[in-house]
Amino acid sequence: MEWKIGLRAATGIALLAAATAVGAQTAKGTVAQSGKSATMKHAWLVVGPDRISKETIRRVILSADDIGAKIAACKTMSCTTSGLGNGMTVDLDVPPRLLYWVVLNDQRVQFSGTEVPAALKTTASDAKRVAGRLAIDKTSSGGPKLDVEFDAPVVKTFTAP
Repeated sequence: MEWKIGLRAATGIALLAAATAVGAQTAKGTVAQSGKSATMKHAWLVVGPDRISKETIRRVILSADDIGAKIAACKTMSCTTSGLGNGMTVDLDVPPRLLYWVVLNDQRVQFSGTEVPAALKTTASDAKRVAGRLAIDKTSSGGPKLDVEFDAPVVKTFTAP
């Protein structure tokens, strides 16, 4: 009887670990701005309406820290960036450019900008997953430098901005 309880507990722990791993996939690379930098480790994809156009967009969230629980607790698309202290977001499907926001040092350093879509070299890009490499260097104009590879599965779909 005890071995069955132990087996159930071990199975439960393994399933919980697998569910957590599915929620956020990996990111590798760095984001730097104004003398601060962070190593990206986590990637998520959220889908929902853009605040301005109300059109459905995909947002890739890259972070040095695991903010998956904060994203999961969000009720609106705009909430997904509130827990981001060291990382960046990239809004896709907002032609003609990529929209990005970099935050470092617990949001004390921030920069937002746009970039040509060619800066993102995707290996997968659909409604359920975006993977690839994003490289931007805006240091000549006081902006960020980043080079990150990521694989971001969709973790949440929103109906409210």
